[in-house]
Amino acid sequence: PDTPESNMPKIDQIVPGHGPSAPAVAVDEGVADLPAEWFLPSVHSMYFQLFSGLLDLPLSAAQRESLEQPRLLPLLDYLPIFDATRAVQQPQSGRGLGWQIPMAAHGSMGAAALASRSLGHAMQTIARYAHIRNRMFDFECRREGAWVRLCVYPRIPLLAYRVFVENVTVFAKFSILQGMAHPADLRRGRILLPWPAPDEAPSGSEVDGPLCVHGAPVLGYEFPAEVADRPSALHDPNLYRLVCQAGDEELERLRGSVSAKVRHLLHAHQPQWPALDEVAQRLSMSRRTLLRKLESEKISYQQLLDEARNELACWYLRQSRMPLGHVAEKIGFSDQTNFSRSFKRWKGHSPKDYRKQFALDAPMGA
Repeated sequence: PDTPESNMPKIDQIVPGHGPSAPAVAVDEGVADLPAEWFLPSVHSMYFQLFSGLLDLPLSAAQRESLEQPRLLPLLDYLPIFDATRAVQQPQSGRGLGWQIPMAAHGSMGAAALASRSLGHAMQTIARYAHIRNRMFDFECRREGAWVRLCVYPRIPLLAYRVFVENVTVFAKFSILQGMAHPADLRRGRILLPWPAPDEAPSGSEVDGPLCVHGAPVLGYEFPAEVADRPSALHDPNLYRLVCQAGDEELERLRGSVSAKVRHLLHAHQPQWPALDEVAQRLSMSRRTLLRKLESEKISYQQLLDEARNELACWYLRQSRMPLGHVAEKIGFSDQTNFSRSFKRWKGHSPKDYRKQFALDAPMGA
């Protein structure tokens, strides 16, 4: 249910922050520019596996093999999820998807939140470790008068998918608290949504849950301080310390991920994809060291190159009608046959069938 904003305590004006802008990917043939951030690791593969299962989406053998190693995937990989849920046409469906994410999918962030000493402490913990699973947003927990608020600030342009993705994110983060808080306390929370209320109230478990405040100046959720500070019966200081240690180590690994640096270099120099020796030189390490570090992350340079090429191919196939031979040329293949073979191995569809499956019906405007 929604309540007129005039009947609620005042929400302080907070201007959402944005990370540094990155250059858009230059495309032609009438294709809209795609922000470079869409090609960079942003969302954990656990969510892709979960959503694919919930939506019964088929995965190719190459995709299943790639997902065996948990890691961050680029937002571009989630386009099939967006299409299957009609994310642009029905952005409120993101609420239900967010609610369905189980605690285990949130990894150390969810486990640490569950062992926190209070709801407010859990919100601080979520903000601290959110980047392990989601780098599309920055998260900040702050105390504003009589309220404790978790603010969610976009880091990358989400284009026409913004409302859907923000719905998924804020409801998924709120659902983490369901395992530790009494339902009566959860109902005293307020989910802050910075867009007008939909014409029809969304269905689902959230109808009897927290209040949804539409037109809020910031994305996030908040609780009265008296609720946020109430000690949790599930607080386990030893478990919290151990899980936080694991979370800190995971954050450190992500910051030092060589595969993420290689992926960034690949997309920064597309379609003149740099060779392995050039990548090693740019990363100030030997070819052997680079191969060893990638092997320790259970991925290869060729796999990263294949992923980068196919991600860019998906964009051209979805957003343009340029001939397949031209697409092959623009992503660095010498001929259309090799391109088609590689694309089918990775996506499980030929480029032609993929284009038919994902017709040009999803606007990409902001």
